[in-house]
Amino acid sequence: MRSSTSYRRLVTTVLASSMLVGGIALAGVPATASDGADNSPPFDFTDSFYRANGVKPSALVGRRNGTDGTSVVDTAPDANHRNVRATLTLPAYNDSGGIEYFTVLADLAQRPFTANAAGRAARTLAEASPVYVFPTLDGDPLAVNNNRQADLVDMRHGYFSNNPLGLWVHVFVTWTPAAFNTAQGRAELEELTDRNGSSLDGTPIIKTLSELRDLSEMGLVDKNRRPRTSVGRWFVCPVIEDPRDGGIAADAFLATVRRSDGTPLPAERAFVTHFESLQTTGDWADE
Repeated sequence: MRSSTSYRRLVTTVLASSMLVGGIALAGVPATASDGADNSPPFDFTDSFYRANGVKPSALVGRRNGTDGTSVVDTAPDANHRNVRATLTLPAYNDSGGIEYFTVLADLAQRPFTANAAGRAARTLAEASPVYVFPTLDGDPLAVNNNRQADLVDMRHGYFSNNPLGLWVHVFVTWTPAAFNTAQGRAELEELTDRNGSSLDGTPIIKTLSELRDLSEMGLVDKNRRPRTSVGRWFVCPVIEDPRDGGIAADAFLATVRRSDGTPLPAERAFVTHFESLQTTGDWADE
């Protein structure tokens, strides 16, 4: 997930004209959350909570501070959070293709985990929690500021109960030559485009883990991670458990992949439609 600088190219205000998002098939909306789901907007964690969960506060790179344009000072909701609330909101597909919203609180520096059992557990958890990033064909294959589509977050295995900080590892998905110069590759890309629509560079959008797995098994995509010594291999990126009834705050803004004219990708306009509905009505948009 991202420093605020990385995403300024993608940031857009959420008060875009409704004409841009009208007439969309709003598929992939999560089912109604169960009673007790957390609908708090995302706040940064306290230093003590980071340390208790295996992360050194000194290793937080680009940590939100309330005056950086992507966060504000606000009243902390509980003792585990400090008074910095993120306003930057990012869209993602979950493992089954549903819509999620998340934020980035910080990248992690080299050797960010505490030298104890909590740190070892945090590192294991981060490595087992991939966020799939999709760079454009002509962009840096290990960068986060040139997405061709929304990210894909693997939220299986009890994410909300087992990952209290929202620790993740970046996994960058790039197309292989076989996707374009083999009959099988071209056929798969055509079928996927028909099903999911086109990304910013004209290649198909990948929405689900099963689609990604199939493409990988056919040798049509590569999945790469930054070196373990690289800043930003891991990052703190909590997903909003229930974005209804205040989970998307009135001053939050959505950073989506945009075309050169500033409009969202036609295949991903539902992210904007639901965000605006959640922000103004407290509920998902009508399907």
